[in-house]
Amino acid sequence: MKNYLSARTLGVLAGIWIGSSLATLTAAWLVTTAGGTLVTVILAGLPVGFAGLAATLWLINRQLLVPVRRMTDHVRLEHDFSTTPREMPFDLSSRADAVGLLARQLQRLIEESRSHHAALLEQTLNDPLTGLGNRRMLEKRLDILVPLSRRLSCTVSAMMIDVDHFKAFNDNYGHPAGDSCLVDIAGVLRDTFRRETDVVVRLGGEEFLVLLINTGHEEARALADAMRGMIQALGLPHEYSPVAPVVTVSVGVVTSPNGLLIDIDEMINHADQALYDCKEHGRNRVAVRLIGADNTPAAHTTAVDSATRTS
Repeated sequence: MKNYLSARTLGVLAGIWIGSSLATLTAAWLVTTAGGTLVTVILAGLPVGFAGLAATLWLINRQLLVPVRRMTDHVRLEHDFSTTPREMPFDLSSRADAVGLLARQLQRLIEESRSHHAALLEQTLNDPLTGLGNRRMLEKRLDILVPLSRRLSCTVSAMMIDVDHFKAFNDNYGHPAGDSCLVDIAGVLRDTFRRETDVVVRLGGEEFLVLLINTGHEEARALADAMRGMIQALGLPHEYSPVAPVVTVSVGVVTSPNGLLIDIDEMINHADQALYDCKEHGRNRVAVRLIGADNTPAAHTTAVDSATRTS
């Protein structure tokens, strides 16, 4: 059977009890020798007995109860502030007794739980097919980035990206090929938008969203068109598309003026309208809208003549 207290602690406790007992017996013998009564003997031994009991309780509190309370506080802090990992105090985890074993086991369980939680969080925030973020990740990032953009009074651009005639691609090449196509497109998006503040998510199906902080409409348009060209350059065959012999995308871009307190849902709605402009004018192109400006499609649509199918 394993000891629940170290040999040193048990030795100290035994010493206290033996010392207390000897002191009590000695006092009893002296009082009896002097002709005292049994009550006098008991009364004479009580102070020594209480002193021994107090010393024992103090030692148990110091060696066992205090460490257990500290481990409890450690677990509570880990639970309440899980985003800030903490290590078990070294003086607890390095002990050679059962208290040290308990401290090490607790730390191991905490680390396993932290790792498991991170893996679950990764799954809930990422699209399982492409590895890009999903709507939930978008919401979490917006909680940080939108207040930041307002505080810095900088522009915000959003892109809605749609794969042209993706249903025809899926229907004719099969869903595995469709999934592979989306993974390739996600790779281009990941390579194009690399800043820590860039948000790239798959909204579902063949639709993607990119959110860019401190990016004006000209830069956003250039990035969108470069990304569109890179996807076309992948050369993924799409003989069932009336737009081009390869897979292409249409991109709707919207930009808010500096310091304008704009609702992100409204921005996405504007980007969706710009994407509709692309589809109305032949697809495989970029359409840009400015919030608060005249957004006639002819003024803000970038035609891509080289992308049209050649006979």
